[in-house]
Amino acid sequence: MRVIRGTSPLLVFLFLGTAVFLFGRWQDQAEAEGRVVSVSEDQIAAIRQRWVAQWGREPTPRELRGLIDDAVREEILYREARRLALDRNDPIVRRRLAQKLTFMLEDNADVPAPAAEDVETHFAVHADRYRVPRRTTFRHVFLGDDGRTDPAADAVDLLDEARRGRDGAWRDLGDPFILLREYADRSDQEIAELFGGRFAAALSDVAVGRWHGPVRSAHGTHLVLVMGRTEPRTPDFDDVRLRVADDLLAIRRRAQNQAAIQAVRERYEVRLPVAGDSDPGGG
Repeated sequence: MRVIRGTSPLLVFLFLGTAVFLFGRWQDQAEAEGRVVSVSEDQIAAIRQRWVAQWGREPTPRELRGLIDDAVREEILYREARRLALDRNDPIVRRRLAQKLTFMLEDNADVPAPAAEDVETHFAVHADRYRVPRRTTFRHVFLGDDGRTDPAADAVDLLDEARRGRDGAWRDLGDPFILLREYADRSDQEIAELFGGRFAAALSDVAVGRWHGPVRSAHGTHLVLVMGRTEPRTPDFDDVRLRVADDLLAIRRRAQNQAAIQAVRERYEVRLPVAGDSDPGGG
């Protein structure tokens, strides 16, 4: 360190010693202030309000003291965790903070309701999204693969019996089935999830009002009786106007949220490894 010409080394030593002493005092004071947990009336009111919202009544004095003690304990543990730098390099904490900032950006996104003409245009462009699917009501008789040499042949033998039988007699045919034997107004997707896509595709071609089979599914072999079917159709715009408006608003909100996150990202310089630098097999 250079000493100003004419300045006594003793004076410099005293100056530096005083600075170190004052800095230490300041650190001690800051640390002491950091160990003070103050609970305000507003915080107590918020604690009481949360209790009332959950339990529908005011907390007793003993319960309120316990709630305040819990809040103080949480604050102390939080401060100690930060003092020990437990919040650093923790993927869960990083993810939670990133998520919280994302929520803040989304909350600040004020997206106006779309105009009527915009809603109608969105429906015209994306009409397939609002298409009402085919729905089928059907009954079935199940024949499992276990214990049967030829389930398909057995189904053919039962087909005439199912067609000739009185109403309700079909329930006594075939084998026990773990799911239902009768389904009402199920879409092709719902049927595929229950029986498999092969069954759903075959069912869509079965004529209404007559037992048909055999039809294979993910479970085994079936006889099926389609009781009713509504074909897929595009709904009238007025029937889905509110849904389309909500969808368009959600799309615009997502776009605005992405723009807000991109604006934050542009404040940073992102440096990635040069191609091949992180490749252990690279030359």
